[in-house]
Amino acid sequence: MDKEQARFVLRCFRPDGADADDKDFAAALQLAASDRELGEWLAEERAQDAAFSSALGRLELPDGLREEILAGLAVAQGQELEMDAYDGQMIGALAQITPPEGFRREILAAMEQSARPVAKPSRSWWRFGVPIAAAAGIALAVVMTRPDATTLGEGDQLTGRETYVSSVPISHVEQEAISTLTSPGFTLDLKNADQKVLFKFIREQGRACPEGGVPRGLEGIPGLGCRVLDVEGKSGAIVCFRKSDDEVVHLVVFRKGDVDCCDLKEATKPVIDQHGNWAVARWHDSKRVFLLLGKSGTDDLDKLF
Repeated sequence: MDKEQARFVLRCFRPDGADADDKDFAAALQLAASDRELGEWLAEERAQDAAFSSALGRLELPDGLREEILAGLAVAQGQELEMDAYDGQMIGALAQITPPEGFRREILAAMEQSARPVAKPSRSWWRFGVPIAAAAGIALAVVMTRPDATTLGEGDQLTGRETYVSSVPISHVEQEAISTLTSPGFTLDLKNADQKVLFKFIREQGRACPEGGVPRGLEGIPGLGCRVLDVEGKSGAIVCFRKSDDEVVHLVVFRKGDVDCCDLKEATKPVIDQHGNWAVARWHDSKRVFLLLGKSGTDDLDKLF
């Protein structure tokens, strides 16, 4: 199995462990564990899946959704249905969708996998799963395309609805922090050189505050600013420091209970390695998890501790 075939297989991986005994998935996961590039791709893919799932869970379904789903099922069963202007727009939008580049190649790669018999489950999952999946797809399409639908932006909350996500892997926090910092639209919620002012702002947002946990090499260093950071339903913050005229480092902090960091040692000695162009240090204390990111290299980052 090569990396392209492994990517195709891993894109279909179900997070509930249903594919754990599948030989193809086992081979693909083994390849991802030994190949750094593929492993980083898989971590990013899982992070995006989790973020999409979290965002989908926050959607407020519009009035009349049930009737629209029933209408869609009626069409699927061959019943005639009158279309209004919105239906025409929907059909026109779907007609403009084109398959992604390389889709045919991925299908052919999957077809090359050796065929094997699949045990028939004791219950007919498809009898229940397909209608549920169809309803979910229709619901998402309606919410995302209706001109009168409510659009959720970053930080929006729905009253009376709570999304619960178990602890987030620290690798997901790291990837989301890097994606945020490298985004063309990156902005700071507050710009100020005083660390105390930045920490006060973070506390007022109800976030874990890095005060008392800042590396020794950053104590007294002027700040640039700070912003909140949300990862899969968990709330944290980023504080940016100007280490020199041409060097900025970024301190990320989350509550310890929100981040899975069991592979890190306690407090004093961080784990430092390279993530693409970024040097990253990870550590935690009794209540918080920290990441420090910079582009000057792991040795320079280590000198801050």
